[in-house]
Amino acid sequence: MKIFHFSDLHLDTPFSSNYFDITLARQCRLRLRRTLSKLLHFAQQHKVDAVTIAGDLFEGDRVSRDTLHFLAENFAKIAPLPVYIAPGNHDFYGRNSAYSRHNWPGNVFIFKRNKPQPVELSDRITLWGVAHNMPDERKSALTDFHVPEDGKMHILLLHGSETGPFSEARAVHMPFALQDLQNCGFNFSLLGHYHGARDLPENSPLALYPGSPQPLNFGETGVHSAVVLSIEEESTNIKAFSTETQLFHTLHLDIAKYSNTDALAKAVFENIDDLGEEANFLRLNLTGVPERQQRFELDLLHQQLTEKFDYVKIRDEIHNENELDDLAREPTVRGAFVRQLKEMLSVEQEDSELIRLAMKYGLQAFEEDKINI
Repeated sequence: MKIFHFSDLHLDTPFSSNYFDITLARQCRLRLRRTLSKLLHFAQQHKVDAVTIAGDLFEGDRVSRDTLHFLAENFAKIAPLPVYIAPGNHDFYGRNSAYSRHNWPGNVFIFKRNKPQPVELSDRITLWGVAHNMPDERKSALTDFHVPEDGKMHILLLHGSETGPFSEARAVHMPFALQDLQNCGFNFSLLGHYHGARDLPENSPLALYPGSPQPLNFGETGVHSAVVLSIEEESTNIKAFSTETQLFHTLHLDIAKYSNTDALAKAVFENIDDLGEEANFLRLNLTGVPERQQRFELDLLHQQLTEKFDYVKIRDEIHNENELDDLAREPTVRGAFVRQLKEMLSVEQEDSELIRLAMKYGLQAFEEDKINI
């Protein structure tokens, strides 16, 4: 048996609150729709036996009726291939939720309870799904649960937070530890909630997060995928397929290393060679202390970068000589620090690059900013 699994598509994510203008945000939302169609077509091509979705398929508080019709139509196209959905915290199942109000095609099964609920995939494989019934399910769904001792393979479908060594910096919902999955007797667990793909554990996985099919903001790095789980006898095999066609890039450059704006643009292109197929978004942080005669045209740099990037945000953290003169006049520890290093720069030619780096990192530390070395 082969199961095609993905999670966290987040259809109807606004995007506009994430730096983008209305047009760019609309393009991102349309890209998520195209991704859903591609995923389901992929499942058909690979002749899988079931599709599983571990929650956050859409944004429940803003999903449009048009998006629900779009989903239902696409699910109907792959019938009789069954689709099993375990609602997450963004698309939780409730009396007035989109899942309960909308008319779904017959090949779609939506788990409704916040405790494991069984569905027989075959005479030897049982799928257990869990639904979020509210947007903030903070308790474990697996407490005091164990699969029956019936000799079958038991697969879990869950949207939740692994709270051990595989955790992600994300709000905790329906928490569990890897040991909990083992104690419950699951042979394998198909998970959702974390947007970066990961196997639990890495070398011989008993569970996996496929990650969100598309990254949704600058904080989402790592792998984004969908997975085919193959079950043979009492063994499992997983194969991941990369799904992201838009990428968010964050780059830090020290301008002291470059003499002009064109050199800066060239450095950006050289440092970012992994471009998304459909869209790329760039956040460029410029730091450092330039030579007094150095001048950069950031408007020109922005125009050059938009030739390859759909969105460019340049964060100017450059400390020019006038700013340093102002800082040096401060009656503070920071002022004393700047005065001392400016004095060293006036007499030390050989170590000037090292002194400018010390100035850069020291000022970042005084500003309580993250230091990027």
